[in-house]
Amino acid sequence: MKAPLVSIIMPAYCQAAFIAEAIESVCRSSFEDWELIVVDDGSPDNVAEIVCEKAKRDSRIHFFHTENSGVSAARNFGVAQSAGEYLLFLDADDTIESEYVERCVECLSVQPQVSVVYCQWRFFGDCGETPEIHYEGFRAQLLKNHIFITAMIRRSRFLESGGFDLRMRSGLEDWEFWIRYLEDGGLVVQLPERMFNYRIKAGSKNDSAHRGLEAFNSQLYILEKHKELYCREYGAPLFALEDALVWGERSHRDLERIRKKYDAVFYRRIWRVLKALFVKRKAPRDRKQ
Repeated sequence: MKAPLVSIIMPAYCQAAFIAEAIESVCRSSFEDWELIVVDDGSPDNVAEIVCEKAKRDSRIHFFHTENSGVSAARNFGVAQSAGEYLLFLDADDTIESEYVERCVECLSVQPQVSVVYCQWRFFGDCGETPEIHYEGFRAQLLKNHIFITAMIRRSRFLESGGFDLRMRSGLEDWEFWIRYLEDGGLVVQLPERMFNYRIKAGSKNDSAHRGLEAFNSQLYILEKHKELYCREYGAPLFALEDALVWGERSHRDLERIRKKYDAVFYRRIWRVLKALFVKRKAPRDRKQ
């Protein structure tokens, strides 16, 4: 049997409420030479039941179950089970438009220098307006992630990059992956249409992954892992990075205590300034009386 050209990798954990919608968006694709690899990452809900029912109706859908190991491990496992020349990662609560896969394939097939193809996105669910996202070059990518994970890439380059870092289980694993994937060059193409739909769920990791101590620790991990690259691109030593690494070793409680301490000092300084101004204004008025 001829291998499919595109392998779509879908990790799933506690997404029973949304995974059918995600799979259906793939099945509506105008490009038909694909396989969908769904990896149940030890999910406690009925994801397996839903996916297996879908697989009965479409032989291109393949289901695998693993012990819970995190999204990075699930994606790597999915790639190992796949056969496509091109890879597309799609989370089980997101969707794609029918023309997205076809447009990406068209770009990669005629431009061998292109390593990544993606598009504009659209937020849906518990959200407001969708922010614009644009790739601005590799140096800018080192400072902030500008590529969502549902981008089409070349399988060969994915394998060369080593896949996703299994130690990253608290978010930002996609940013770290793109740094390694693009470090040796490669053209990134962004299609102007909104063909990827990113679900925002209130109170979920989707809308909090870039906030809080876990995100801070993930950022420090990326900086530490790629410190030679950051120094090469932005100069060394990076004193701000050094300070951040030291602070990152402190507990959350210590950080909160220090913040409150300096907040108190700040407000005391403001009070002293206002008090001094008040006294200076009042004194001449008293003398006139």
